[in-house]
Amino acid sequence: MRITSGELKGRKIFEVKDKRVRESLDKVRESLFNSLRGEIEGKIFYDLYAGSGAVGIEALSNKAKFSIFVDKNIFSIRAINENLKNLNLLDRAEIFRMDVIRFLKTKKYIKGDFIFLDPPYEFNLGEKTLEILNLSNIIKEETIILYEHSKRERVSDYFEIYKSLKIGDTAIDFLRRRI
Repeated sequence: MRITSGELKGRKIFEVKDKRVRESLDKVRESLFNSLRGEIEGKIFYDLYAGSGAVGIEALSNKAKFSIFVDKNIFSIRAINENLKNLNLLDRAEIFRMDVIRFLKTKKYIKGDFIFLDPPYEFNLGEKTLEILNLSNIIKEETIILYEHSKRERVSDYFEIYKSLKIGDTAIDFLRRRI
């Protein structure tokens, strides 16, 4: 797996050594960050259900100010740590080893400009995570939620879709909180 855009484009990143973890494909990340070109710089980026941290690292490669990674899988945490260390990005990141829902309920976070979530498809965590996000203080008025999911899934009524990318069976919806 490689970084697909930004200052670190082409650099190798380690995948999670756990078959249960489904990583965002290179072409999905490339499409996402092409559509965000110029918007990430200087922003706070959350990578929820982070896996290897590829998406949050991609954000840092595109000049995000800081990335926050949340995942409960120990193999994911190890991969994120190793990737950040190898790319000299540890000073621009924070890692939380905990369940995403529990993390969002702790209120121990800074407000995000971009929140990327790619929960495991088979556990219906997308809708629950969006519901908790809607109730949390992690979201500012202008926060953009980037929700990667199967095209067959529907999106929460708490947010409006203002843009959507479709790559194969994957969709990434750009969401804003309904006002």
